[in-house]
Amino acid sequence: MRVVVVTGAAGAIGGAISRRFVAAGEQVVGLDLRSGAGVVRCDVADEADVAEAFAAIRQRAGPVEVLVNCAGMTGAGSVEDEPPEVWRRILEVNLTSAYLCAREALPDMRRAGGGRIVNLASVNGRFGGSSLSGPAYAASKGGLLTLTRFLAREHAADNIQVNAVAPGPHDTPMWQALDPGRREGILDTIPGGGPGDPEDLAGVVTFLCSPEARFITGATLDVNGGQWMG
Repeated sequence: MRVVVVTGAAGAIGGAISRRFVAAGEQVVGLDLRSGAGVVRCDVADEADVAEAFAAIRQRAGPVEVLVNCAGMTGAGSVEDEPPEVWRRILEVNLTSAYLCAREALPDMRRAGGGRIVNLASVNGRFGGSSLSGPAYAASKGGLLTLTRFLAREHAADNIQVNAVAPGPHDTPMWQALDPGRREGILDTIPGGGPGDPEDLAGVVTFLCSPEARFITGATLDVNGGQWMG
């Protein structure tokens, strides 16, 4: 049984990922601004908060062997529309949090002889985003893909596999909050139909953390019904 940390665990996708790991017999600790069952309140964009949370996890559960960076927030509009403070906060939550959490987890993984990190990016990081995502969201998710490759190359010799998943639209409260016309327009861009099911997406994440994925690192799995192919 491994200790698994999932950030953004109170969200629809983070929650689905956490449940899938629990069902597989793993010990899961969630990090989120919203606390709840199995979720520790933590601002994953804050260095001190992250250090305190990981110290508590080590004390109560043991060293971290799996990290899933799922915390995220979106923006909207153009570069001129998105205020600098919003730009900075989105980058901190979506990208800096993955850096901070990896810094805490990597020493544990090295001591354990290996580990797994999965970063939840987005199809917006693939095709550049739109006014629906806003510029900071797209930039942060693109940065997350590059961070994934950097970590994978840097820590391959430590037996630490680092991969990313780039989802397209999934059936979450954020998706349901869009007006029907906007949802229909997005679905028209997906050859395979949609939206996706968060439970299926969780299965992709747990696969990347399974023995069958031991030879996959630095990869991005696109889970978007064909919305982006490359």
